[in-house]
Amino acid sequence: MTLDDAALAQKILKLRAKRLASPRAEAEPAPTGQAALCVRIGVEIYAVALDVLTEVLPLKQTTPVPGQSRHLLGVTNVRGEIRPVVNLHDMLGLPDPAPDAPMSVIFIRGPGREVGLRVDEVLRIRLFDPDQMTLPHQAGNGLPQRFIAGITADTVILLDSHQILALDALRPRRPDYTCAT
Repeated sequence: MTLDDAALAQKILKLRAKRLASPRAEAEPAPTGQAALCVRIGVEIYAVALDVLTEVLPLKQTTPVPGQSRHLLGVTNVRGEIRPVVNLHDMLGLPDPAPDAPMSVIFIRGPGREVGLRVDEVLRIRLFDPDQMTLPHQAGNGLPQRFIAGITADTVILLDSHQILALDALRPRRPDYTCAT
């Protein structure tokens, strides 16, 4: 090591020590709002609150359930557990995607079960300010209001997971063995 190298190293160490010893800048306040995962369904952007989201997977295969509502795409096997998958395209009045188009499924948690929602593409996580959202009945946009919690100024539509989980197609159908046939 030459004298110039030693002087340069000493200068760098002093600058680093000075920077580390200086008081830290005030931290920016943490962002507020409701965190949600943005997804694309058809040509529109929707969001699902993160507090009900359990996992996101590529949708490989679903098995249709005979006699069920068209809102139910079918069921899928996730690590040995059979879970229903909702056809959001149909439920929201959007055209179905091409059969060979890559799809994802986002699973939301309900009382005692997880339900999948088929989406075209998973985009990003974003914070939403509930006070800045338009309520669906105020927008007059033709969307099925039952499933919409709010709409942002840039037209991201926040889905109401509680209403989706309340779909009749997701209720367990158990035969009543007390009735004679």
